[in-house]
Amino acid sequence: MDGFEFNKIAMALLLVGTSTLGGSILANDVIFKPTKPAKPGFEVAVAAAPAAGAAAAAAAPAKPIAEIMASANPANGAAVFRQCQACHNATKGGPNGAGPGLYGIVSRPHAASPGFNYSAAMKGKSAEPWSFEALFAFLGSPRTAIPGTTMSFAGIRSEQQRADLLAYLAQQADTPVALPK
Repeated sequence: MDGFEFNKIAMALLLVGTSTLGGSILANDVIFKPTKPAKPGFEVAVAAAPAAGAAAAAAAPAKPIAEIMASANPANGAAVFRQCQACHNATKGGPNGAGPGLYGIVSRPHAASPGFNYSAAMKGKSAEPWSFEALFAFLGSPRTAIPGTTMSFAGIRSEQQRADLLAYLAQQADTPVALPK
C-alpha cells in the first residue's frame, strides 16, 4: 500500500469520526435542546405499609377461635394442605423440607421439629406451644405473627380455610388434639 492510499483511508476515517461527533453535538444541543429536571430521576408513588398492629388485626380472628373452629372440616383442610406440601410434610417421621415437619404441630412448642434449622425469631418463641390461636394468626400472615420468620408464604386470607387446615393438622398426631369448644 502506497502513501497516497494510506492517506485516503486515514482521511475517510477522520471524516466519519468528525461527522459523527458533530452530528451528536448538533442533535443534543441545537435540534432537541433537552431540559434538565430540577431533581434527577422520577418519583415512584408507594402506598404506605400498614402498621404492624393493623396487619396483625387482619390475621387475627374476628370471632373467638372456638366459634371459628366449630365449622371446621378436616377433609377440606387436607385439600388446603396441598399448597403447604411444597415445603412441609405432615406424616409421622416424615422428613423436613424447605419447612419443618408438621406432624403433631398443634400444642407442640415453636421450633421443635428435630433437625430443622429455624430462624432466630422462631427459636425465640420455642418456650411457647403452638395453640390454635397462634397457628391461626401465623397461617393468616406468618411475617406479621412472628416478625423475622424466614417462612416466605404470604398467608391464607380465608378464615374458613385456616380453620379447616387447623382441624386437619390437629388430626395429624399420635394423639389428635381436640378442637376448641
